[in-house]
Amino acid sequence: MLRKPLILAAIIVALHLCEAATLGTTTTGSLLANLLEIFACGFSAAMAFGAFRRGRGLSRPFWLIFGTGIAMWGAANLGWMYYEVVLHTEPPPTSVVRFLFGLESVLLAMILFLDQDKDSPRIDAESALDFVQIGIVFFFIYVEFYYLPARRLDHYSAFLREMRVENVEDAVLTLLAALQALRSRRQHFRKLYGGLAVYLLSLTVCAAVAQYLQVAKPAPTGTLRDLLWTLPFLVAAMWAAQWQPSPAVQAGSRIRQKTVGDLMLTNATFALAPLIILWQVAQLEAEWRLLRFSLLGVSILCYAVRLGISQFRETKSANAVQTHTLAMDSAINGMAILDAAGKYIYVNPAYARMVADAGPEALLGKSWREVAQARDVAPVEQDIRRALQQHGRWYGPITIHHADGAALPMEMAITAMSDGGTICVSRDITEKVSAQRARAEAEIKYRMLVEQVAAISYIAELGVKGQWLYVSPQIETMFGYSVDEWLSTSKDWVRHIPAEDHPIVHAAEEASSRGEPFQAEYRITRKDGQIIWVSDTAVVVRGSDSHPVMEGLIVDITERKLLENQLQQARKMEAVGRLAGGVAHDFNNLLTIIKGYIEIALQRCLNQPALHSDIRRIEDAADRAVTLVRQLLAFSRKQVLRPKIIDLNSIVVNLDHLLRRLMSANIEMKTFVSKDVATIKADPGQVEQVIMNLVVNARDALPEGGRIVIETSNVDLDSAYTLDHAIVRPGPYVLLAVSDTGIGMSAETVAHIFEPFYTTKESGRGTGLGLSTVYGIVKQSGGYVWVYSELGKGTTFKVYLPRVKDAVQDLPAQETLPSTARKAHETILLVEDESAVRELAQMVLSQRGYRVIEAHTPEEAERLARNNGAEIHLLLTDVVMPGSSGRELAKRLTGRYPNLRVLYMSGYTYNVIAQDGTLEEGISFLQKPFTPQVLSEKVREVLDRSVSAK
Repeated sequence: MLRKPLILAAIIVALHLCEAATLGTTTTGSLLANLLEIFACGFSAAMAFGAFRRGRGLSRPFWLIFGTGIAMWGAANLGWMYYEVVLHTEPPPTSVVRFLFGLESVLLAMILFLDQDKDSPRIDAESALDFVQIGIVFFFIYVEFYYLPARRLDHYSAFLREMRVENVEDAVLTLLAALQALRSRRQHFRKLYGGLAVYLLSLTVCAAVAQYLQVAKPAPTGTLRDLLWTLPFLVAAMWAAQWQPSPAVQAGSRIRQKTVGDLMLTNATFALAPLIILWQVAQLEAEWRLLRFSLLGVSILCYAVRLGISQFRETKSANAVQTHTLAMDSAINGMAILDAAGKYIYVNPAYARMVADAGPEALLGKSWREVAQARDVAPVEQDIRRALQQHGRWYGPITIHHADGAALPMEMAITAMSDGGTICVSRDITEKVSAQRARAEAEIKYRMLVEQVAAISYIAELGVKGQWLYVSPQIETMFGYSVDEWLSTSKDWVRHIPAEDHPIVHAAEEASSRGEPFQAEYRITRKDGQIIWVSDTAVVVRGSDSHPVMEGLIVDITERKLLENQLQQARKMEAVGRLAGGVAHDFNNLLTIIKGYIEIALQRCLNQPALHSDIRRIEDAADRAVTLVRQLLAFSRKQVLRPKIIDLNSIVVNLDHLLRRLMSANIEMKTFVSKDVATIKADPGQVEQVIMNLVVNARDALPEGGRIVIETSNVDLDSAYTLDHAIVRPGPYVLLAVSDTGIGMSAETVAHIFEPFYTTKESGRGTGLGLSTVYGIVKQSGGYVWVYSELGKGTTFKVYLPRVKDAVQDLPAQETLPSTARKAHETILLVEDESAVRELAQMVLSQRGYRVIEAHTPEEAERLARNNGAEIHLLLTDVVMPGSSGRELAKRLTGRYPNLRVLYMSGYTYNVIAQDGTLEEGISFLQKPFTPQVLSEKVREVLDRSVSAK
């Protein structure tokens, strides 16, 4: 900042030297020398006014008055140049030009009497009155010590007298400026008045030397001695250019009211002014009487007014201080004032309680070091001193220990005052610290809880393009991305969601924009490419800056979705099974009629070969229909099973030879049966059907050849397995696995593979009921079947059947059906709601010699039984009928007729005479559809059995 002013000052000095060396005291030289002095004054005044603009507080009027004084000297020099260059003479001793030169000293004297305590940026009324007093004093000094004597003296003597007066004034002002610098209590003021003292000293010295040279060798302007008049102004310019205001420091407030004596002492300097003027007035001649007494009156009036204003201001200030003191005494925050020595001069009760657990009286007059413990202030003392020196204030936490050892956390603000003292304000933050500690502990517990739960916790801005502000570490486990990776690209987080699920997310976001909770279930692609299902729930809350954000949790629901799909599939299969069972029931009645009359027709056309052959074809078609119906019953789990305790390995080994005959030459079949495979309880024939269907299905999946593997083993399905397979009950099972290396299946195909009539084979190859039959048999046997397949990688079917601890039961030998050749004579009560079936059965049994009583409802059957006089030997009844079941009818009739035998017939049992398809002990059952021959043989078998075996 000083570079340009220094260059300009150097140019001015160089021009002075050039002028003195070349032009000298010529008219042109005198003109140039005067202009250089005037320019130096203007340069110095400009720098002073620049400092005025930068300043604050008292420095503003300081620099304003200083710059005005310098400018006044320059204006006076213009008059001097006019006399010297135009009139070719010096101004006369009584010229106004010489009076203007003296005004600089008057203005500099005013600076010395600015009120440092007020540190005001404006000139108040008291200062204005002081300036009037200073002006009057200097006026009388000028009149008495120079103007009046100069009128009687010659030019040379008048110059000598003027020189002496100016030298004395400059010396006195220099001394007073130095005293002000020494008495100033603030560094800022010491620098100001110290700089003024340096300037005045340079002015005094340079002016004295220049005037001495002028006395020794009188010469007009244009010599080297003119540089002595310019140098002080250049010093002032450099000083003003480099000056910078100091940081504002809080001024101290008096805590007691000043008395009249205090005010008199404060105004003692200005009380001397009227006395000085009175003495000067006494020295003046009578012709100056009006002026001298007028100025004396003005001086006395100024002093009186100033004293009144000071008294008014002090009274007002004292009232304010009293009010402030009362307020501070009542404050809940601690407040104290320390003097420059660090002793307490004011302490309110709150501060005394916080710092010393005592009353204010215990602290007043004591140094802060006597009150505070070293361990409390040592950690912050250096920071406090540094902050007060640099910024004038310090603020921070501090802990104070009382004499009883109790610790009190506080926040304290310390502010430096202009007199070197400090103001301390403290606040008890015990509750705040406790609240912060409790909050920190709660945050730690919350963070631990959030980071331990199996869910992603997050905070994000609203909208699908909103920035995620926080995400918990679980995101790495669930999504595969680190926290930083996710947050850095979180504005585009929707790109991880399949396009099909975007509408779900957008709808949830739109709801959240209306203040509703965000709730959505969607898929998301992990970093490794795996797609998982998540449940995202969030609410809109206000963030730390009142900006709305979303706080939510993301839970991995992939397993739940898998279980839901499995349960949905199971329900669908159950519904399809009920439908299939109902259809099979109705078809069984129809097939019973068809098969019955086909057999009768065949017997009647034995002598007609062509007709006999045609009916045989009808019989073949009926047999295929029977097979389809039985497969439907197997799928619907409505067929009648005859479970035994069997060894699965034995069945697999016995079927091995038969299964290999079904394979083409390019198919390799391997069978691995584990040792000690446990027994199972199932219908052997149905288990064989399961194995056959699975192996045939595997064979058909190998059009180009490959390998089929059949395996058995003991397995234990635990709760972990059931998490992925909702319908499975944990426990011990026997596993039957059939695997192939064939073409495999897509996920969509696997989802429908067990549905009836669903097939991927070309027309004519399979009915679409093979795997449906497997599903029904396994489910009816209490087991489970799962398929694992990928396109091009083959398929594995795993069948789990419950293990049992019982020993293997020997399969019963094939029973020899009893002969039906002999003529029958027993009475049979036939109950069937389907009239065609009833008529067929009545015709067949009557032809065999039985007496048949027909009934189409259970109620009618009971009525006929009561009215029949002869004994009824057999009840042949359908199981499911309107109103009442065949089982309930049998219970009522056997209760009345203990020797009555019962034979049930039905397409399926509806769990009336069988539990989960397994016949109850002692039940005789005839499966529809049946032929007349089978009907006759079964009736004869039941009639020949003892009553106790029924």
